[in-house]
Amino acid sequence: MNYIVIAIIAYFILALSFVLDKFLLSDRIPKPSVYAFYVALLSFVSLVLAPFGFYLQSFDLFVSSIVSGMLFIYAILFFYRSVKVNEISRVAPLIGLVLVITTSFISIIFLGDVFTQIDLWGMFFLLIGGFLISFDLPIKSLKIFNGFYNSLISGVLFAVAYSIFKYVYNNDIFVNGFIWTRMGLFAGGLSLLTIPAFREEIVSSLKGFRKNKKKNLSTAVIFIGNKALGGGYSILMSYAVYLGNVAIVNALSSVQFVFVLILASVASLKFPELFGEKLFFWDWTQKIGAILLIGIGIVLVSI
Repeated sequence: MNYIVIAIIAYFILALSFVLDKFLLSDRIPKPSVYAFYVALLSFVSLVLAPFGFYLQSFDLFVSSIVSGMLFIYAILFFYRSVKVNEISRVAPLIGLVLVITTSFISIIFLGDVFTQIDLWGMFFLLIGGFLISFDLPIKSLKIFNGFYNSLISGVLFAVAYSIFKYVYNNDIFVNGFIWTRMGLFAGGLSLLTIPAFREEIVSSLKGFRKNKKKNLSTAVIFIGNKALGGGYSILMSYAVYLGNVAIVNALSSVQFVFVLILASVASLKFPELFGEKLFFWDWTQKIGAILLIGIGIVLVSI
């Protein structure tokens, strides 16, 4: 299957996961550090893939895998901080824009990737489409920039992590590289315990699990189901990065913004206090135009 198709499927799964993230962070697991810690713990499940190819890496690949995984967890932490204070349909595109720009520079300078003129135009349309679907013009309130610095840091960390993932996959078989980078996520989660404020929040969440068993059990079911989606995304996204150009794969994240907009709009019917956004005629006109630009971008990078 073409890596672009794989990436688009992955981004749909991620969009669904993002909407569930917003629900959990707003109501069930309010501390971003706790959420990131649980995500890291579930990364250990990747060991179920061990029978398909798992062995010790060379020292440099091992370090790269662990470091990239740890960076990924901190990218997730800053992402959740942004989601906590702003709409998911704004946070995801902003991080995506930073991710694409940073990854493009890294790909050219460190990975030796070469882009055709058509690729560059395609990425340009994807970026512009992602911006227009994220921000309603003209910008009338600075509220949309809530959590901006967290989004900026998250985007840069994601870009560095994905670029190192690509390096690992280029020098190892996919399954082994994937498992070891997930071990890096697990190590990143454990490192959160070395920070006193995070450790206190994580320990408190573990102690509080017994207080409201029924609600906490339903939260656990939703969380695990959501992270199962995240696991599916992670495998597909990693495979797309393994097969194709990491910068183009990340540029396709603009497709995810379309999915987030649609899913958040549907979710707002049930949870208007969490997902509700007032969109008028011109707002929808802008977003439809953005979707068309994203479509053009997909066609160009697929050529």
